Amino acid sequence: MRMDNVELVTELRHELHAHPELSNHEVWTRRRLIDFLHAHTRNLEIIDEGKGYFYARYICHGSSETVAVRADFDALPIDEGIRMPWSSRNPGVSHKCGHDGHSASLVGLALEVDQKGADKNVVFIFQDAEEVGDGARVACEVIERERVDEVYAFHNWSRMEAGTVNVIDGPTMPASRGLAIAFHGKTSHAAEPENGINPAFAIAKVVDAVPGLTRPEDHKGYVMCTIVQVDVGSANFGVNAGEGRLLMTLRAQYEEEIDELQAALESLAREHAAEAGMTVEFELSDVFPATINAKQCADAVRAAAEAAGVAWHTLPDPSPVRASEDFGYYQQKAPGCMFYIGNGFDYPDVHTTPYDFPDANIAVAMKVFSRLVGVKQEGEGASAAAIEEMAPSVTSIRR
Repeated sequence: MRMDNVELVTELRHELHAHPELSNHEVWTRRRLIDFLHAHTRNLEIIDEGKGYFYARYICHGSSETVAVRADFDALPIDEGIRMPWSSRNPGVSHKCGHDGHSASLVGLALEVDQKGADKNVVFIFQDAEEVGDGARVACEVIERERVDEVYAFHNWSRMEAGTVNVIDGPTMPASRGLAIAFHGKTSHAAEPENGINPAFAIAKVVDAVPGLTRPEDHKGYVMCTIVQVDVGSANFGVNAGEGRLLMTLRAQYEEEIDELQAALESLAREHAAEAGMTVEFELSDVFPATINAKQCADAVRAAAEAAGVAWHTLPDPSPVRASEDFGYYQQKAPGCMFYIGNGFDYPDVHTTPYDFPDANIAVAMKVFSRLVGVKQEGEGASAAAIEEMAPSVTSIRR
C-alpha cells in the first residue's frame, strides 16, 4: 500500500468532513468525489447517470469475477460540537457516522487499483442517503447491471478494539422500519367526552401490547419495538382529542420477524379503532432490510485481514451491533459481507457529538479491501507501465 495514497485520501476525508450534506441533498459531496477520481485516476471508468449515487469500475482483462465495494457519503442533522481544523462549516450538519471516512477509504482503494491493477473486475459504489434507507434501495441496481459476484462494505464502530476487523457469519445488522399509526376519531367539548371519540385509549392499548409482542422466548432472534412519539390532541383543556398518532421503530434480526411484528401491531390498531368507531392509517419510513453476511464472504474478509496483517475477531451471535444499515439491499442481489473496523473500546460512539472518524482506520480499510479485490502486491504481477498498457485510460462521465 502506498502511503502517499493514504495521506492524499486522509486530506480528502477532512475536506468531506468540513462540507457535510444531509441525505438526498449531497450535491457538493458527490461532485467532489467524482472530480477527485477524475483528477487522480487513469484506468477507471466513472459512471454518472445523474442519480444520487455514482460508481466507477476497473476491468481486469481475462477475469470473469467481479467484486463490488460500497461506501456511503451522507451526513447527519447533528451540530459538530467539537473544534477541529476540519470541523463542519454547515451549522446543524456533521459527519457523526463516519461516512466521510468510508468514502475516503474507498477512494484510497480506487487509487491502489488504478495504479497497481487487480486480478478481478472491481466496481466502486459511492452511495447517497444511507441514513434514511433510500440510497441502497436504488444503487443496488448496479449489482445486476455489472454482474457482481460479491459485494463488501465496512462500518467503523466503537466498543471494538481499535484498528481490528470484526465480522460475523449471518445476521449482523437488523432490519428496522419506522411505523406511524394515525387514528382519526371525533372531537368534542371536554365537558362532554361521551360525544366524541378520543384515540388516546386505543393508542394506550397498542402500546400496552408491545411487551407481549416482543418476548425473546417467542422469536428466533431479537425483536424490538421502541415508542418514539405519542401525539394526541392539543394543549387545549376545553377540547376532547379526536386525532392521535403513534410512532414506533420496529427492529428485528430477521426480516420475517419484523414483518410479523408489523402485521400484529397493524391488526391491533385496526381492531381497537373499529371498536371505538375510528378509522386508522399506516405509514412506513426509514425502511432498512436486515444485513445478513454470506459465510463465504465473511470468510473472505477474515482471510483478507490475515493476509494484510490486520488482527481480526469473530463477533458473538447475536451481533452486538443493533443499528441498521441499508447495505442489506445489496445482499438481496448478491452474496456480501458488512464488517466493522474498531474505533477503540472507549472511543465516542457514532451519532454522538464527541465523535470523529479515526483517520487510522483508512489504511486498515484500504489494506483489507486491497486483498479482497486482488490488488497486485509489491513484487507481484505486471509493472505499473504494463498495467497501463493492458488497461488504457477510459476515464469518462457517462450520462
